Parts: sequence; C-alpha cells; structure tokens
Amino acid sequence: MPTLKECLAEVIGTFILIFIGNMAVAMAVNTGAMTLWGVAMLWGLAVVLAVYAVGPISGAHLNPAVTISMALYRGLSWKKVLPYIGSQILGAFLASALIWLLWSGFWLPLADKLGVAMGAAGSQKIMMIFSCFYPNPGIIGTDAAAWAKVSTLTAFGVEVVITGILVFMILALTEDRHEGAPKSNLVPWFVGLIVAAMVGIAAPLTMAAMNPARDLGPRIFSYLIGFKEMAFPGPRGNEWWLFILAPICGGILGGLVYETLVRPLFGKVDLKVDQGIDLSDGGTNLRAEVQTSE
Repeated sequence: MPTLKECLAEVIGTFILIFIGNMAVAMAVNTGAMTLWGVAMLWGLAVVLAVYAVGPISGAHLNPAVTISMALYRGLSWKKVLPYIGSQILGAFLASALIWLLWSGFWLPLADKLGVAMGAAGSQKIMMIFSCFYPNPGIIGTDAAAWAKVSTLTAFGVEVVITGILVFMILALTEDRHEGAPKSNLVPWFVGLIVAAMVGIAAPLTMAAMNPARDLGPRIFSYLIGFKEMAFPGPRGNEWWLFILAPICGGILGGLVYETLVRPLFGKVDLKVDQGIDLSDGGTNLRAEVQTSE
C-alpha cells in the first residue's frame, strides 16, 4: 500500500496542476485576456511545477491514466493504484473549490453576459472553466450545429490519441536504456511541453483532458455548486464517462505501443557504468569487464 506521504504528494501535485491550468482557463473565459496558446503553455508549466514539487515522493503521476499505465508497464504495485487515483481526484476537487472562491465576483456577471443560468443549456460556457466538453464551448459553440462538428466517436478518439502520445512519451523520456533521453531533472520540462502541445492542437475539439482526475474532480465540484445535469451526465449525456474512459484507454494503448514496438529495439544496450543496471528482462546491461572488475 502507498504511504500517507505518497498520497498526500499526489493530492498536492494534482492541486498545483489543476489550480494553475484551470486558473488560466478562468482568466480566458472571464476576461478574454488569455489566448489558446497562453492557456496551453500555462497547462504545460503547471505540469512542470507539479512534477518538480512532488516527483521524488510519489513519482508525480497526477493522472489516473499515468498511474494505471505505470502499474501495467513499469511495475507499480496495483495496491497503490486506487489510493493514487483517489488522491488525484481530491487534489483536483480542492483546486476547483479555490478557483471558484477566487473568481467569486465574476460568476453572476458572466452568467448575465452569456444569458444563461448555472445548469441550464449553454452554461457549459461557464463550467468549461472546471471540466471538459466537446467541442470546446468557448471556441466552437454549444448549439446543434457545433455538436455536429465533433461526434462522440471523434471526441473519444481524440482523447485516446493525445493521451496515448502523452504516456508513450513519458515512457520514452524515462527509459533507462535511452542514452539520448534527458536527465531526470529535465524530464518535467519535456513532459510539460508535450502537454502544452496536446492542449494546443486538441483543445478546440475536446478541451484536451488527457486526465480523468482533471475532469472528474472539478465535475463533482461543479455538480455540488449547482451545475447539476450539466455536470452529470453532461449536456450530451456522456461527458462524465467519456473523459474518464478515453484517457485511460489512450494511456494503455500508448504504453502498449511503446513497450511492444519501441522498447524492444533498444535490446541489451551497452550502458556506461554510471547509467546503472537494467534488470527489465532479468539480466544486466553492464559490460563484461565491469562485471569482472566488481
């Protein structure tokens, strides 16, 4: 079982991630002072800061799709999976509550401006600050014509692909047999850039969740503050599960592609002594003379 400090680290790390990322969305929705590019970059920076903050403690998964993939492909104990996921959802929920309080003077004016009430049709233009919808309500719209542009199957596919790329790259960046991979203290920057890129290209279609906790924690909070059916099941009736299932499927698929197609290509690489020993296949990658000298 995970220790209390590991779970607390996942709560704190996910809080940092969601607070910075959704604060950027709140700024964009409430003031118009943030472009999609700015939102994407702040989501990426949020990842960097969160991973640096708690990475040495829990591994900074911050995402159920990553946690499940690490259990499948990197030997994470399955006993840690549910506690980690619960901690991630809690962190996202708490970040949403703080964002709601900090922007408390904006909600009613925004609703009046949009001509909607919380929970009513069209209020996803407000709730998008917290959770995901497809297509992006602020960019594409909320009417039938907008919905016709992005089907449920398309949205599911988008989330599978972008989460798959994210997990694929996380595994590649942390590959112990990859001599060209960045050093461990630089990995958070590259993961952050991947997230920024995925948000930048997919946000108009699905708001680029890539993370069930990123959507579910804020969705639960949104339900409690009055968004009701807009949160569960969502205006199209399936948002609540689509942004859970699709990222998990994407993470599993991305990890499978890496493990079956890419990782075997490294073979038994002749690692330098200071790169350590790789025991992934039950053997050693140290050179014979090093083994003898030891």
